[in-house]
Amino acid sequence: MSRILCTGLIAIWLLAPMAQAGSQDHDDWRESRHHGRYDYAKVVDVDPIIQRERIRVEREVCWNEEVRVRADGYHRGNAIGGAVVGGVIGGVVGHELSHGRHHNQVGTAVGVAVGATLGHQLAGRHQSRYETVLERRCAVKPDLEYHEAVTGYRVKYRYKGRVYHTRTAEHPGKRIRVKVDVKPAHWHG
Repeated sequence: MSRILCTGLIAIWLLAPMAQAGSQDHDDWRESRHHGRYDYAKVVDVDPIIQRERIRVEREVCWNEEVRVRADGYHRGNAIGGAVVGGVIGGVVGHELSHGRHHNQVGTAVGVAVGATLGHQLAGRHQSRYETVLERRCAVKPDLEYHEAVTGYRVKYRYKGRVYHTRTAEHPGKRIRVKVDVKPAHWHG
């Protein structure tokens, strides 16, 4: 029994490819009733169709720029000391200008007030020192990039001794499937 089983399995194994081929012919025949018959042709040459496209992109661009900044060791003047010194000077000037007049004390008081105010303002100003340093600056700017893309293939193929040309979306490989349409040479009707 095992000998018969082995012989049967070997026969099936050998005949299976032929049955599959017959099935494919049957499928091709079924297709051919409506759309023609299909076969394969040898690909002779393939050239990619390349399309160049521009794409707008945004890029960050950076550069170094000279900037004036305050030096670390700056100091602010002593506003109170300036008011005292200004007041003394203003008082002396006011006293001298009103010397010999009736309102000598009023002139001195006005001189002290004006001098103190001026001294306070002058001393309160910044006594800063500046230096130039390089500072990194960046900005986003529009730019264009160019890309090349394969959009298809020009295919040259040979079928039954004749050379044909077509375009395909995919690379066909070594052979390409072709549709064979058979029509009667003479119509008898």
